[in-house]
Amino acid sequence: MTGQSPSHRHRLDADVIVVGAGVAGLQTAGRLHEAGLDVLVVEASDRVGGRAGSERVSGFLIDKGFQLVNSADHGEQQKLELGCFAPGVDLQLDGKRIRYGDRVAGDRADRADRAAGDQGCHEMVLNSNADLGLGTTTILRTPLGSPAERRRQSGWLLRVALSRPETILDAPERTAAALIADLGLSPRVVDGFVRPYLEAFAAESDPALSISGRAMELTLRQLVRGRWCIPTLGIAAIPQRLAEELPPGAIRLETEVLMVHANGVATADEVLRSSAVVVATDPATAVELLPGLHEPQLRSVTAFHHVTALPAPRAEPAVLVDADPHSPVARTAAISHAVPSRSPDGRTLISTNVVGHAGTRTSELESAVRARLAELYPGADSRWECVAVHHFPHAVPAMTSPHNFRRPVRLIHGLYVCGDHRGTAGLDGALESGRRAARSVSADLGVSFRTGELITA
Repeated sequence: MTGQSPSHRHRLDADVIVVGAGVAGLQTAGRLHEAGLDVLVVEASDRVGGRAGSERVSGFLIDKGFQLVNSADHGEQQKLELGCFAPGVDLQLDGKRIRYGDRVAGDRADRADRAAGDQGCHEMVLNSNADLGLGTTTILRTPLGSPAERRRQSGWLLRVALSRPETILDAPERTAAALIADLGLSPRVVDGFVRPYLEAFAAESDPALSISGRAMELTLRQLVRGRWCIPTLGIAAIPQRLAEELPPGAIRLETEVLMVHANGVATADEVLRSSAVVVATDPATAVELLPGLHEPQLRSVTAFHHVTALPAPRAEPAVLVDADPHSPVARTAAISHAVPSRSPDGRTLISTNVVGHAGTRTSELESAVRARLAELYPGADSRWECVAVHHFPHAVPAMTSPHNFRRPVRLIHGLYVCGDHRGTAGLDGALESGRRAARSVSADLGVSFRTGELITA
């Protein structure tokens, strides 16, 4: 909690103290270090990364949770080696698997257009698409609905893909349900694609689709802009890369902060003094340290990691969204088909997310998930082994409309807060929040900071 600030008569331990070594805190610290400030990151656990963690289980490299990144945001500029899935996603619907959101461009356009009657591809001519690597004409696979509705879906998704995040965020706030009604999407498209996709990638399972329409478009934007990927070295490679950009001694692990001030923090053992403090913890801890802070509603996610003998696919592996309303599975993918080094013995590592589980009777849920996976991966061996389960009761902040995507990171001069609960939920939202916090701290401390950066979602 906040309280009487420690005296400034003593030497500062750092210019800025960052509480929490998740991706938001490490992003903040790295940007401030680039600006020439002395930064100290204090973390209660024994590792960096927060929710972005990885571990070895029986030789398999498993992420703590089934997290994906997008190639448009985490490509070569992020210095990450990625294993990528096929463009778009696969939908499991009515007992069939169909591809949704795949793009065809250039000299393949004519063939795709001729196949549109069977594949649901529709042509959209774009004026500005160099940043997507597209040709003059782009064909987008949207296989649900009438021909006219497929064209509307293509136009909408391609428009969203080419929009800057700021443009989407500047749009009027309304629910996803209201936006869908304006678009004229049929129940077939909503129930067969929109709902399952939002559950799979935004942990949104509200049947009323009360999620912000802007959040829905930000989530769908990634479907068309790039490919879904996993870091070859695990999701922990992202915070590890951020941590390596800090100087030695800048991170203190196993140091729990009990109280924060605008000019320092108190731990169980000492008082650390600074000119500014950034709280970059999970939402619940942030509220404990900063009473009165808005605490968002949070969604639960349970990740299951199974191994089985599954032949490699003839084409690129794909992320599978299960649109069966009775299935426990939100999304699943054969991880080691995208990154073979994740498996030590040639068996296939399959990761799966379940949304909204209470965390009790997990063994029964695992049995139901395993039975469904046997249907989704029909070529697999009958011997399925569950090697890890990760339950996160507070995994993702809800983005229920009306949602504030620009919740302030500056509380008062010298005291700041960041994390995906300050804007867009998810890893990229946490990174963007860290950048905002660094800019705010730098401005208050009168430090020159790079400008002109794009806000990414």
